Amino acid sequence: MLEGDLGPEAGIGCSYCGGRHRSATEVRACWERTEQTESDSGPPVLPSERHQRDVPVLDLAHLAGPSALGRNLVVADGPGTVPAPWDRCEVIPVDTEALGTADRLVDRLVELAHARTSVVLRLPVSARQAPASSDRRPPFSLSPGFRFTEELAWHLVWSNTVDGRDPARPRFAPVERALALGARDGAGSGADVLLPDGTPGFCDGGPVRFWTGEDLEVPGAAVVHRVALEHGSLVPFAGNATAAELAPDQLAAVTHRGGAARIIAPAGSGKTRVLTERARHLLRQWRLPGGAVCLVAYNKRAAEEMRERTTDLPELQVRTLNSLALAILNGSPPFRSRGQHRRTIDESEVRSLLDKLVDLPRRANTDPAAAWIEALSAVRLGLRAPVEVEAEYGGDVDGLPEVFDRYRGLLADRGAVDFDDQVYGAIEALVAEPETRAAAQRSCRLLLVDELQDLTPAHLLLIRLAAGPDGAVFGVGDDDQTIYGYAGASPEWLLRFADFFPGAGTHGLEVNYRCSPPVVAAADRLLRRNRRRVAKEIRPAPERAPGPDQLQVLTADDSSTGTTTSETTDHVRRLVEGGAPPDQVAVLTRVNASLVAVQVSLAQAGVAVQRVLDEGWLERTGVRASLAWLRLAAEPNHLLARDVTVAARR
Repeated sequence: MLEGDLGPEAGIGCSYCGGRHRSATEVRACWERTEQTESDSGPPVLPSERHQRDVPVLDLAHLAGPSALGRNLVVADGPGTVPAPWDRCEVIPVDTEALGTADRLVDRLVELAHARTSVVLRLPVSARQAPASSDRRPPFSLSPGFRFTEELAWHLVWSNTVDGRDPARPRFAPVERALALGARDGAGSGADVLLPDGTPGFCDGGPVRFWTGEDLEVPGAAVVHRVALEHGSLVPFAGNATAAELAPDQLAAVTHRGGAARIIAPAGSGKTRVLTERARHLLRQWRLPGGAVCLVAYNKRAAEEMRERTTDLPELQVRTLNSLALAILNGSPPFRSRGQHRRTIDESEVRSLLDKLVDLPRRANTDPAAAWIEALSAVRLGLRAPVEVEAEYGGDVDGLPEVFDRYRGLLADRGAVDFDDQVYGAIEALVAEPETRAAAQRSCRLLLVDELQDLTPAHLLLIRLAAGPDGAVFGVGDDDQTIYGYAGASPEWLLRFADFFPGAGTHGLEVNYRCSPPVVAAADRLLRRNRRRVAKEIRPAPERAPGPDQLQVLTADDSSTGTTTSETTDHVRRLVEGGAPPDQVAVLTRVNASLVAVQVSLAQAGVAVQRVLDEGWLERTGVRASLAWLRLAAEPNHLLARDVTVAARR
């Protein structure tokens, strides 16, 4: 290695170009160079105009490429013959009438793009620029399936299409981009270009898909996808094999040859391993730029676990749903700067703002602000009209439409957002600002999303807007584990995955490695009673032999919390005294509050406990009020002002 070269572990990993730099200054410079790249939603801008580089006149028949790539041809509208090899293809007019029914046009073009079926598109010679779509309606009026139809139509028209309207100078944007990056004209090689190392290369502008030269019937050729070219990379796909030790069902998911896929992952089936290995596969085998690949976890704990499993992938973007939204909203690199920075407020500040807007009634044993907080969340994460939510609360949030606008106005005045507004505000920016949307999509060309069944309508819309027109989302989840239905989460996201992300494949993880065979069998029998679900097989790991004591069902008198707590404590103590490590014993309840009695009882019994709840639980509104009343009753002659105030409010 030359003295000035950076080794594979040296320098700073760059998520914009996928390489490494010696300093943060160089990373910033790379972002600035790559932030503004030509759009693929319109005819290509000649590299000579953008890069001061001459481009050879390309041959139309040569630009057709292998038939497997399914390149389209644009010709001028009006009379005229269609040149070979497109002369037997379907001809689709893209005129005012077609764009007037753009949904029908888009549906047809999506179908053809994913089938890699070439078509001829008749377009006016004057059609040069894709419209800058913008929608300033409030996000709650949009559905999770919202799309910019005309913008999507233009993307489908141009992304994998040869512009043949000037027969003397046909053009194909991915090839021109490759030439501008340093590839050489491939005339005479049978390929689009010659890559820097001399390898014949094809430039693919279609939906993300892995290709080999053999797939294209051109042995020895390599394929560079539009995503790599967009990020300034001429690195082609390497292979689709992996050295990771994976079960057959996991392997099939990780090596899926397309960009979009639905992965049905029941409990204990290794979904986190599949997600992280898929990310590693995209970066190391497909060799796509890290700046185009983003792994989205449901919460901070899951994101941290994924970072721990991908320390060898410094260029990989790992974010939570909210951190992705906040980065878009604040314009943190690599997202487009929006000239603002919003700080995030917690629930106490939310309550303080509501106090300024609403005359909260003081009722015994109620939290009057809770209904307002829930209603604001229903509007922003559930994408429901304020007037609809207001009616649902039976008088508890009267005036919600006005309060909603005033509340968001107060947030804006203070340069702040709450957690729900991170997502809602990001959607607002993405639909209203084409430049913000384009920058986000550039960084999220391939999204790997965890716990898809738990997304709210707003989360799903955020993911779809960020993924862009290709919709290359690798979504992992289990429709049987939808537990946030009250917030708008739905198994429909997985049941109708291909509607939201057209062209998606599907894979099922079938083996539960976590539980014993009797537990798996019992769970499978129960889940089969769900009326709306993805049909699936759930099997125990083959090495797990069934045993007589692997599943015991014990009943207790549940009329008294004390009885249930006492019997639970006794059972856990017997397990520990019998040799079971305390960290291998779990007590599950429906809600956290139910764990308090068990946690205290086990601690008093001398059983080591990992605390799920700490002293902060005592400060919850209902608990704090109950304790205040108890202290007042126990010591009526020593009243504390704080206890009197808290008790009076409840």
